[in-house]
Amino acid sequence: MDKKRIVIYSVLFLATLGIATQGFTSFGLGGLLVPFIFTFVYFTIIFFIATAIKNNSIVDIGWGMGFVVGSWLTLLVTENPTVLSYFIVGFISVWGLRLSLRLLKRNYGKPEDFRYAQWRKEWGDKVVVIAFFRVFMIQGIINFIVGSASYAVIKYNEFSFGSSHQYFVYAALLVALVGLFFEVVGDEQLRRHISKGTRTLLQTGLWSITRHPNYLGEILIWIGLYASGITLFFTNSLSPLYYTFLVISPILMSTVLIKVSTPLLEKNMEKYAAWEEYTKRVPMIFPWAKK
Repeated sequence: MDKKRIVIYSVLFLATLGIATQGFTSFGLGGLLVPFIFTFVYFTIIFFIATAIKNNSIVDIGWGMGFVVGSWLTLLVTENPTVLSYFIVGFISVWGLRLSLRLLKRNYGKPEDFRYAQWRKEWGDKVVVIAFFRVFMIQGIINFIVGSASYAVIKYNEFSFGSSHQYFVYAALLVALVGLFFEVVGDEQLRRHISKGTRTLLQTGLWSITRHPNYLGEILIWIGLYASGITLFFTNSLSPLYYTFLVISPILMSTVLIKVSTPLLEKNMEKYAAWEEYTKRVPMIFPWAKK
């Protein structure tokens, strides 16, 4: 691996550590160091398993569980969790477990996903080293940064019923629940369509208003979870500037889905005869966007 990439990965790791320690000021249990350490250990373990079975795509199966365990570990080191803390941990647990189990069921016993298989060919005999950094450590960085805002809300929120901000919190959680609806229902509609064996393009249900309802759902989930931490802007439990910076959580998730995941998936969908007409009629992700 070239020196330029080594520098880039080092900077990304240090930046992530900075987020975990609130700008390198909190290296104990007071920051987000516990979920940070877990995330990188977790993805390193998945790397060793993937290398042993020569299937790097299993990292996708482990993606959701990274947030689940990260949120529970954060709760365990939180001194005074609120009802909001428990709700977010429960929400992430439902979302993450469903996602990982769904991907495990769909991919168990199948060969490496086409994206990772292509990278394996491109990287040749350097696949192990390159995959460690460009697949597993990058996913570890993204996983922690995306989860960081929720971990901060779990650990530092001072939500209480009757507070002046409670209805904004409810609205934010509603956004996350709507996101979960789009993701769960969209995935189920796709599963049923594939099970028919028609090998045609799904264009009904949620797929008639967005080409990627599951991606829309995930974007809404992380926006909602971040917004639920509004109380952190009005308390002394956490720096408002720090939590403002954590808006990088939904921004990063949205960017990865829109700029990386969607183009890769849509490139593979071009094989369908109805694809071109479908893209002209239905927006890529956001139903209100220009077609």
